[in-house]
Amino acid sequence: MRVHLAAACGAITTITAFLIVGVVSQLAGSPAEIRDVRQLIVAGLPLLIGCLAAAGLTGRRLAGRSRSTLVRRKKRRLAAAAATGLLILVPCALILTRPAAVPAVAVAGLQITEACFGVLNLTLLALNFRDGRQLSRRRPTRPMAPVAGGQQP
Repeated sequence: MRVHLAAACGAITTITAFLIVGVVSQLAGSPAEIRDVRQLIVAGLPLLIGCLAAAGLTGRRLAGRSRSTLVRRKKRRLAAAAATGLLILVPCALILTRPAAVPAVAVAGLQITEACFGVLNLTLLALNFRDGRQLSRRRPTRPMAPVAGGQQP
């Protein structure tokens, strides 16, 4: 459970950081700063992919064979976020590290696309986080281990 929570928090934090630094650098940065931010985002992709993979694997293990509506929603959202990330966001990030190879109009379109789908992915993960908290409230808690001497606090 803790690994799942840490992985989910890591993914949400990383996506949020990518969005903020990307937008801020685009609005207020020099061309060199924008390039540097783009390269840092690409360098951070393995961290994000690792967090998402860990969240997905641990989430699947936690869900087991549950038929809960919340679990089904979480699975669908994670699949959509993964597809969006792999098919849209990663290619955009890679292309935008070399904007000179792309016409200026296409760069602007890619940046807008990347920002919109980044917000979409962040929203999907935030909804999963909310539903995960609701699911964790339903889980029975383990009784506390006895304290030395056999007395409960």
